[in-house]
Amino acid sequence: MISIRLKTAAVLSFFLVLLSCGTQKGAVELSTEEMKTSAIINSSLSRKPVFTDLTIQSKINADIDGNSVGLNGKIYIQNGEKIWVNVSKFGINAARALITPDGFKAYEKLDRTYIDGDFSYFNNLLKVGFIDYQTLQNLLLGRIFTEMKPSDFHSEIVNNQYVLTYKDNQKLMDKPRAGKYIQSYTFGADYLLREAIIKDPASEMELQVNYSNWLKVGTQSFPKNVKVLVKDKKTQKVELEYNNFTFEQSQTPFEIPSGYKPNKLLK
Repeated sequence: MISIRLKTAAVLSFFLVLLSCGTQKGAVELSTEEMKTSAIINSSLSRKPVFTDLTIQSKINADIDGNSVGLNGKIYIQNGEKIWVNVSKFGINAARALITPDGFKAYEKLDRTYIDGDFSYFNNLLKVGFIDYQTLQNLLLGRIFTEMKPSDFHSEIVNNQYVLTYKDNQKLMDKPRAGKYIQSYTFGADYLLREAIIKDPASEMELQVNYSNWLKVGTQSFPKNVKVLVKDKKTQKVELEYNNFTFEQSQTPFEIPSGYKPNKLLK
């Protein structure tokens, strides 16, 4: 039986970064609407945090396969290099994960199981080709985690927020295309990301990420609350509450104990 704790760690590692835009880059002449859309996207990107080391103390509430669990988490990010996650319950280490640009590793102590894989496994599992380290780091920190080409989006103001929708959403609903996704993004008046909804029209698998209660930490902004829903045959939910941010280096011990068995996630 797959432990809820390891599956929660795996969700943090890969399951939440479901899809990407699948758009192509290229120089184009922008219309007035595209210039407005470009300004929104660029303003959001300009608010990307600048750091070398970031340690986050957090609470994790997960509902995976109908099982609910509350955990404490420590997340350490060495910008662009690694994400280390330590999950505990009642002060006892329950699971640990290490994510790098090469892939990720995780182990869970109760069931004595581990995961050791690269991103290609999860790209194949989710039938995409865009999951990588930077996508995950951006998602955890509330930054744009897909490629957004201004000419591909409509923009409008709804309830004092900027809403960007993919121009081909209706076409994809009528006729799904491989590698193309229904997309909608909402930004606050401060250009910080509030919601991202991405859906595969063929499988109807949907990713929804919400960011709320943004905080100023020094001169930089981070969301206090991150909620991720993955809607497929079942709805999987992970809620992160970030309680403390420090720009300092943390020790990141990681070694899969001997005698642990591969987890079913990789079978």
